[in-house]
Amino acid sequence: MTTKAYGYLMGIGLSITMLFILLQGDVESWHSSGPLNPGHEKLACKECHIPSDGSIRQQLQANTQYLLGQRTREHDFVFTKISNKQCVACHDRENDLHPTYRFNEPKFIKVREKIHPEYCISCHQEHSGHRVSHFSPTDCKLCHEEMRIEDDSITVPHHELIEREDWETCLGCHDFHGNHDMEIEQTVGRHLKFKKIQDYFDTAPSPYSGELIHKAKKSIYEK
Repeated sequence: MTTKAYGYLMGIGLSITMLFILLQGDVESWHSSGPLNPGHEKLACKECHIPSDGSIRQQLQANTQYLLGQRTREHDFVFTKISNKQCVACHDRENDLHPTYRFNEPKFIKVREKIHPEYCISCHQEHSGHRVSHFSPTDCKLCHEEMRIEDDSITVPHHELIEREDWETCLGCHDFHGNHDMEIEQTVGRHLKFKKIQDYFDTAPSPYSGELIHKAKKSIYEK
């Protein structure tokens, strides 16, 4: 056996060994891409990373066929791709003010092109160590720039806040998903400052008044 061939065999052997080790449940932390987000610290990997159908050999065969043009789509390898399905398994509720499926409506096509609010992970990227990993106050502008409310009850009408591009006030009064049982602040100036909201998006306790209306399940397997 030549040195080159021996090197190839060693490389293949080491790759298979490492793959086997990384797939073992007792070394999950070895291949975590980062810290779990607040509230998810106790979740096991299997809560989100669900094994894909078939054996690894079958998955490799299917993806080889896909690369050769013999299949119309690739097959999930080892684990199924993370999607809204895993998120809503614990967080789904009827009174969500901004459910992801709502953004699939045709009128939101431009918003989908810019920030993809139709996907949970667009704002809540796991293994980032933050509750909200991607958000800018001007994101609200993408849907609400032309909003005008009749008989507006707040001290500075919404259309005036929009005209002066004061987008940081939005989440100062409104909980995006509406999951806090609270009264909406009517006096502009008393709203939460955006720094507090940013701290909450990171790791700080919620600055919003009121208890949570919906508490997430502790496991996707919970009925």
